[in-house]
Amino acid sequence: MANTVASKTKPHATDSSDVSAQLELIKADIAQLTTLLGQLTSHKRDEATARVRQTASDLKSAASEQATHARVRAAETGEHMQDMAEEYYSQAEDAVRKQPAMAVGIAAGLGFLVGMMTTRRN
Repeated sequence: MANTVASKTKPHATDSSDVSAQLELIKADIAQLTTLLGQLTSHKRDEATARVRQTASDLKSAASEQATHARVRAAETGEHMQDMAEEYYSQAEDAVRKQPAMAVGIAAGLGFLVGMMTTRRN
């Protein structure tokens, strides 16, 4: 009977040391997985940050190009409008020189109409 008790306690001791060893192995595996997951997350974060910076840089370049294009077009439009105004002024000046009496009559008529529209009648 003493032999039976001794045989029962001995396998139990071996089982608990095996369980302890397996638990230590599991703890080491979990620690290693945690480290690897942290490294993977850090790597992905760095990749995402680089992509965001590149996209921001691309957008900034595109906006700068659009602003430059708009500035050039505005300058061209301004020059075109100035040329047209000078041409119309020249045409009006020529018309007044060719027919001064008509120009004076038109100016007087417009002055009269504007005066009538701006005065109040009581």
